[in-house]
Amino acid sequence: MNRHRLLSSLSVLGLAGGVAAAASGCNSSSSSSGPGLGVDSMLFIKRQTTTVQNGQVVVDVAGGNGQVLDYQRYVPGGSLNILSPPRPDGTVTNLTAAYGSADFNGADVSFDATQAVFSMKKDGNDHYHVYTVDLVGGQHTIHQKTAGDYDDINPIYLPGGLIAFVTNEMYTAMGTRADEYEHSREALQLATISVDGGDADRHLFAQNLSHTVAPFLRSDGRIGYSQWEHFADVNDVKIRVVNPDGTQVLAVAGQHGKPVNSLFSVKELSPNVMIGIGTARDRTIHAGTLVKIDARNQNDPVCLDASQYAKGGTIGHACLDEENASYKVLTPEVPTGSDPSPAGRYREPSVLPDGRILVSWADGPVNDLNEQSLTPPDFGVWVYDTASGKNQLVYNDRATWDLNAVAITPRAEPPVIGSNVHTQDSTIAAVIGSVDISQTSLNETVDGAQFSNVPLSRALHDGAVAVRVIEGFSSEISTTSTPISMFGLTMFEGAAVLGEAPVYNDGSWLVKVPPFVPLHMQPIDKFGLAIRSQQLWMQTMPGESRRCVGCHESRTGQGVPAFGQNPTVAEQQLPMQQPFTEAIADRTEFPWDVKVQPILNSACTSCHNSSTTDYYTISQTNPVTGTTTLYKIPTLDLTDTPITVYYDRAVHTWPASYVSIFYPAALEMGLVKVVSGTVPPKWGIPGSARASALTQKLNLRAGDGSTAWPTSSNPLHPEDQGVQLTDDQRKTIAVYPMDLGGQYYARQNVGFMPYTAADPVNPSNATP
Repeated sequence: MNRHRLLSSLSVLGLAGGVAAAASGCNSSSSSSGPGLGVDSMLFIKRQTTTVQNGQVVVDVAGGNGQVLDYQRYVPGGSLNILSPPRPDGTVTNLTAAYGSADFNGADVSFDATQAVFSMKKDGNDHYHVYTVDLVGGQHTIHQKTAGDYDDINPIYLPGGLIAFVTNEMYTAMGTRADEYEHSREALQLATISVDGGDADRHLFAQNLSHTVAPFLRSDGRIGYSQWEHFADVNDVKIRVVNPDGTQVLAVAGQHGKPVNSLFSVKELSPNVMIGIGTARDRTIHAGTLVKIDARNQNDPVCLDASQYAKGGTIGHACLDEENASYKVLTPEVPTGSDPSPAGRYREPSVLPDGRILVSWADGPVNDLNEQSLTPPDFGVWVYDTASGKNQLVYNDRATWDLNAVAITPRAEPPVIGSNVHTQDSTIAAVIGSVDISQTSLNETVDGAQFSNVPLSRALHDGAVAVRVIEGFSSEISTTSTPISMFGLTMFEGAAVLGEAPVYNDGSWLVKVPPFVPLHMQPIDKFGLAIRSQQLWMQTMPGESRRCVGCHESRTGQGVPAFGQNPTVAEQQLPMQQPFTEAIADRTEFPWDVKVQPILNSACTSCHNSSTTDYYTISQTNPVTGTTTLYKIPTLDLTDTPITVYYDRAVHTWPASYVSIFYPAALEMGLVKVVSGTVPPKWGIPGSARASALTQKLNLRAGDGSTAWPTSSNPLHPEDQGVQLTDDQRKTIAVYPMDLGGQYYARQNVGFMPYTAADPVNPSNATP
């Protein structure tokens, strides 16, 4: 058994050489009196980085280089502290001295500054749980608020006596959510408790496929947070906002034109103006450059004046313009990627009463080089002055990280937003839909089949007959016998078609869907082809109504009318519609070997097999050993003969049919080199049947007898060779596999068994 001994000072082991000197950092200064924060005291966290295990020095700055988001990094010896006055010679009071082996992950101060909330893991056998501590009276009594076999971190206070935090608690009928991309751990989701009731009032929000982290309170009383968005080739962290009951998730910033991959640790400076950390998703210890984000509606004077905003006016939806958010990198000398930094990196900003930024900063590279060289970065607490662009030291203990600094001072409590969801019952459907699907602010065109560079709004108006609702799932479906690290030759996640809701003559559509799970939509034409694929996940709560004006309507325009006010045709028809709430085992999926290959075997392999196909050869060179391997890829072999290929840093074996159809598009990743032969057309393009060569080759026929492409140039195949396919078979081969994302695996071909407990929200009741 390893025995851990905490290091009281890095200098004891001669490790201090690479650690930041408080006064020598770029654009930094220090003095014994400090910068003067305008408050009497400050709350902050100390976290350890270095231990001795069996006589060997171990530095853990990010839970290992492969951990994308830091929430399971436990190093004993941390503490929650008050610094009073908040300056280098101030007095440090350890509020958690009774827990010598603890670690901490997030803290906040109450609105009246009499209490703090924090996340603590007491020892290596514990989980991170939420606690409160009294800040007045001298006793500093600690109260545990959450428990259980899961981690609760990043707590913040909300109006009305609530606490929001993120948790890896399992709570869907599918079990533990675990994204297949870059990690296989549980994903974090939002939750709330009450200050008085703790877990007795625990309220879990709907799931994202990947992590949801770093909640922050907005001036309107809603919760802002960072969301890791993994959707096909989209792989970044954006800012979202949600009501305190988990309803009405909206984008805040990061969807369009941000200068960094990921936005972490955001705080609001004024309504819809924020400060945050811009960085890569991994290898930077969640540290990066300071970014100012302005997501206000620049065309409304009320939105630009915080004093007028506070009085009412056109606030809320009309004042948030995420499509046109602007970004200002305040510390341009700090890299936005994961390269070693010449100017250190910043973490966890908070806002002082005078508008200056309280932030943790460390000099040096601040990335995975710190683990490799046994020189952890030295995060201290600094004030960043946006006017001068300089740091001034507040406090730095070189033996620990000093993080999560928050001024202890009263602040205004935003308005309480009433709850519209009073249940966690996953059997109560939510409602999603649009008032008029053709209302869009997207300046895009649609090409392929019946459309030739047609504006999106026109294509939706003329062509949309239904909306395909797709549930997303990830590697939680993997079993011991069938481990899944990818869903196939694609970056898309798993997909199940919940149904296709009709679009009525006024452009409206509406349908009931299961709550909690990630969804995305595709408006489709009469041939079943997606006109556009929504490239982000949305979630709903039980009983929630999530209606938009149109397909990505203007974010600053008129909102959606309430139910019953000038009801759309879809709203009038909703009581008679079949809800998209089938049991997991009954949802429509398209596993390749179950749905597609049998059709190919019966209708296609006599003409397209190993004896009729051409081949091309690719090479892949191992970057470590230098060994080059050649792979022979069929141009179009539709049999189920196993073929071995290289994709996404690994070797995989799939049927020749699947490889033939999807490998040409996979070559765009640039991981291999074509050394001989002719690469065929992109038979299958994940996410777009309309652009896939196989779809055009087979052509498609609608119920009215028309075809997607003219039969004069694209005869129905294989009918032109004397082989018949039904229209449903044609769509199964050439529409769903492409539009859904090119997956090989689904729940129905990996032996996945969903949880069947009556209450999947409560993991103690979940029995496989």
